[in-house]
Amino acid sequence: MKMLFGLPLLTLLLSGAVSTQAQEISCNSTYTTQRGDSLSDMAMRAYDNPRAYQKIFDLNPGVLTSPNIVPVGEDLFVPCLSEPGPTGQLPEIKDASSQNIRILTGKNYAPYVGEGLPEGGFSTELIHRALQFGGQPADYLIRPIGDWSVHLSPLLEEGDYDIAYPWFKPDCSSTGNLGKGSVWRCENLLWSRPLHEIVVTFYGRAGEVENISSAEDANGMTLCRPDGYFTHDLEAAGLVEPSVTRVSPATPEDCFEMLASKEVDLVSVNIDTSDRIIQSLDMEERTAEVIDLSTIQTLHAVGMRTNPQTRIILRRIDQGLKSIQENGQFREVAARHL
Repeated sequence: MKMLFGLPLLTLLLSGAVSTQAQEISCNSTYTTQRGDSLSDMAMRAYDNPRAYQKIFDLNPGVLTSPNIVPVGEDLFVPCLSEPGPTGQLPEIKDASSQNIRILTGKNYAPYVGEGLPEGGFSTELIHRALQFGGQPADYLIRPIGDWSVHLSPLLEEGDYDIAYPWFKPDCSSTGNLGKGSVWRCENLLWSRPLHEIVVTFYGRAGEVENISSAEDANGMTLCRPDGYFTHDLEAAGLVEPSVTRVSPATPEDCFEMLASKEVDLVSVNIDTSDRIIQSLDMEERTAEVIDLSTIQTLHAVGMRTNPQTRIILRRIDQGLKSIQENGQFREVAARHL
């Protein structure tokens, strides 16, 4: 993210307040945003890493509605990058092995789901705690299946499972620009309240992309997003053929290596993944974030509209998620996984 010394990466909503001198930000504390702040600047001051702003975003669900705009005067909790483990205040998760509610998830999508992750991943722990909140019985079974392509159809569609997670939700209020798969989701699925809010961002080579401020500015470029990743945000923005050329290698690491070798012009994945790969490939000085193309995407539990149990199950999940956020358990769970 090499726009630190150019235009602000995440511009704050302007107010009449007088700009104040930037102050030190301590992690594991609440910070009140001021005019002139930005999330990337806050991450730089708290972590010495401007790309780590997703950590702040993760711990303030429902507060921020745009990757570009942070209201002045908002109290944001700033976590430490290396949070201590849960304090013991979290209730024990009961073994869930009943077939009453059949739930499907995937594999190898850290930190959200994964068989080698604590409690099966961030999303999985939230689902467990939402369904068991208030001492409710663990009358469900979660099964991980590695092939994500079969989750929604045929497995969910044909009734083999009642609920699947975590799935990105397209903007179903305007389907005119969405592809066939995204429209199918809008027409056939019901969605829980968000499990996670994720900044999906774009990167290019430093010195080549700083003037991109709209999707139209990317016309004619080659865009890399890994195979199997969602595309509804690209469809909504018009970042599809023939405006851009889409390249879809197997992994996000492949995308950044192609960016470094000048085989593609832009890479688009979530900010956590970008930050990890940019550091691992030692590309900090060679990349620049195109923040004006970034969006906030949400991950959900979903069920078929045709399943009479979907609304009942999602209502139970929603009530549990709301309670977890209100009583502080969400922050404890996030500390375990982030």
